[in-house]
Amino acid sequence: MPKKIKGLVKEVWESKIKQKPSKNKHISYSSISTYNKCPKLWELQYLRHAVPFRQNIYTCFGSAMHETMQEWLEVLYHDKVKTADEMDLDKLLYNKMVQQYKQGKAINGHQHFSSVEQLNEFWLDGKHILKYLKSKRAGYFSTKTMMLAGIETLLYQEIKPGIMFKGLIDLVFYHPNTDSWTVVDIKTSTRGWNSEAKKNPNLTAQVVLYKEFFARQFNIPEDKVNVEFFIVKRRVPAEADFASMQRRVQQFSPTSGPRKTKEVLALMDTFIKDVVGPDGKYLDKEYHCKSPLGKCRNCSEYI
Repeated sequence: MPKKIKGLVKEVWESKIKQKPSKNKHISYSSISTYNKCPKLWELQYLRHAVPFRQNIYTCFGSAMHETMQEWLEVLYHDKVKTADEMDLDKLLYNKMVQQYKQGKAINGHQHFSSVEQLNEFWLDGKHILKYLKSKRAGYFSTKTMMLAGIETLLYQEIKPGIMFKGLIDLVFYHPNTDSWTVVDIKTSTRGWNSEAKKNPNLTAQVVLYKEFFARQFNIPEDKVNVEFFIVKRRVPAEADFASMQRRVQQFSPTSGPRKTKEVLALMDTFIKDVVGPDGKYLDKEYHCKSPLGKCRNCSEYI
């Protein structure tokens, strides 16, 4: 591998621990997504700080599964395949869930947000996912054709003077044979994404933005960067007619070419014009829910 590429892979890997403090306003995909769903909810959450984060069983399980997969893949690619195969992922997931639950309970004012039975149910679902991933490891995570270049890769790029884009990429892979990269976002789901979810621009915009700013940050041609949602499913049909229905993993790569990127960047620009003033601060005004009723299921709880 050329030294230039080795250096770039190292730079991507090290970006997960680099902190880039700045006094500038930063914009995230989450804030853009929240605004697109409901401007009123965005106001309450990001401007008024009136929407507290509340842990639930889905966020608890999702965070634990993310961390478990990331630790396993780091050993797989940066240590030995045998060592990764011998890892007790069930125990690792269990410990991660316990840790997430304790943290979530503290955030929730020491109130329980799940039950022993529900936690055990989700853990058993996670065990099935991890068993499936291990059995299909060579197909999903080839150590011969892919290099793990990033875990929690920090993106921090200027959108315009005084405004930065900030994001964290779950996984980044480099493919030496094609000199290309794949930006991966892990999602946990009950039964996977249906066609409606795949067509939802508010969901797919995430990896399109990550691709754009990843390419900018590391000076990589955009046509050399691919995107993928790696969706792990808690449930599969007991008696599935097709092998695809039995899979615990759904890989989905939304359109991310120049035209789609232009559309997503235009949405981001509209968001910035709507909420950020000339001084780089959020515009302190009233924002309105898109619902003709004046409130929706997203914001009604906090109005």
